[in-house]
Amino acid sequence: MPLHPRWRPRYKQSVTEAYPLHRSRGFRSLIPTGAWTEIVGQGVRTHHTTKDRLVHQGDTGGWVLLSLSGRLKVVYAEPDGAEIMLAVRGPGDVIGELTARDGLPRSATVQAIEPGITSKVSERRFADVVQRLGLSARLDGYISGKLRESAPYAWQLAHRTTASRLAALVTAIIDAAGPDHPSPTTIAMPQEELASSLGLVRSAITPVLKAWKSAGLIVVTRGRLEVVDVPALRRAGVSTSGQNR
Repeated sequence: MPLHPRWRPRYKQSVTEAYPLHRSRGFRSLIPTGAWTEIVGQGVRTHHTTKDRLVHQGDTGGWVLLSLSGRLKVVYAEPDGAEIMLAVRGPGDVIGELTARDGLPRSATVQAIEPGITSKVSERRFADVVQRLGLSARLDGYISGKLRESAPYAWQLAHRTTASRLAALVTAIIDAAGPDHPSPTTIAMPQEELASSLGLVRSAITPVLKAWKSAGLIVVTRGRLEVVDVPALRRAGVSTSGQNR
């Protein structure tokens, strides 16, 4: 697949190293292209902007979202207002499919990290087209994959260092960008938002960002972070994962 015309590697890395997931991802990667196109066509395309809340925790269902562009974060909130990010979603992902199956209220809020587009499909129409196209088993596998993410995430919260957790968060956001993103290594999230996504305060991640900046791994500007060397950042996260917090 050719590179998006607006994106070129800016540093001395191979394309694979700089952006290893330059291909379809999520549920879209598990089904034929024509099937994804047909499911998307069942819904209404909606544009969203940064910080828009697409799904609200506690709300009832009635529809699912298919992410077409732009990265999203899945956030769980306690009654006192404390929040933590559970996952990152992006193009190719289905959002809200669990409520569509069990009928229970939404278990988390989904908020836009950046502008993007979704297709909003009614639960019944989504279920009908999935069954008609013979995709039920693949949808089950996709949902199982999402659920399997929770175990390593719980381990990460309990045992990994701040640097390792932050590296995992940043690389997860990069990996969720999708194949057509013009700038996958640029993350438009201020430091306060990055920290709160991990259940931390800004001062907890400031020394980590300073060290990464000094090492030439990132460039930090107002309200955003750009990763200069993705492979090195991944290695940094692994190398600190066994240290004390």
